[in-house]
Amino acid sequence: MLNALAITLALMAWQAEPGDAYAQLAPDARERLTACDVDAERFDALMQLEHDAFDQDMDGGWRRIAHQDGCEHAAADLLVAYMDHSPHFNPEQPGVIGWHAGQLLAVAGETEQAIPYFEARRVGERDWVLYVDASLAFLRRDRAAAEAARAELAELRPSEEMMAARRQFLADNPNITMPEGFVEQPQNLGVVDRLLACWDMSYADAYSGACLD
Repeated sequence: MLNALAITLALMAWQAEPGDAYAQLAPDARERLTACDVDAERFDALMQLEHDAFDQDMDGGWRRIAHQDGCEHAAADLLVAYMDHSPHFNPEQPGVIGWHAGQLLAVAGETEQAIPYFEARRVGERDWVLYVDASLAFLRRDRAAAEAARAELAELRPSEEMMAARRQFLADNPNITMPEGFVEQPQNLGVVDRLLACWDMSYADAYSGACLD
């Protein structure tokens, strides 16, 4: 009950002070957001979105901003602000918002800023940790570490339950094309392979596999 009351009071306080969090942003962050059509009113609306609506909606939340040309850093600003200011962000259950902030910073070429966000998400199942290790190795230009993480990741076979869930996903979404090996391979192995194949490119280009086109 106390937790629910605290959340309600926090939300009331947030709603009572529109524009306050926006005003607390660094001037360069506000400049990037303004250039990407995020003013104080839109910023407040984004901060009030529920966690999944902000982070997982493919057509809304931070992704709508990130899909605009040159707005990757602004979208990262939004993700960081959500962790700092949104009443709906629970630091005990952060999800992958911080990971996405790191990815967008890396895409924007801000490698040193991206690394701490990647490091903070080095928790969870072994396949995820190895993916984080390979990503960090790419940012740090440590190919031996990236190859070692890839080799161990490739040895991990998804559970029968996971493979069944992936088959069901494909059956339920016939219009979505997933990479070859989606069902049987460890999650994110394909991303790691792209990072290694496009090693001399930027994170943005390597992540998308630009060298493979």
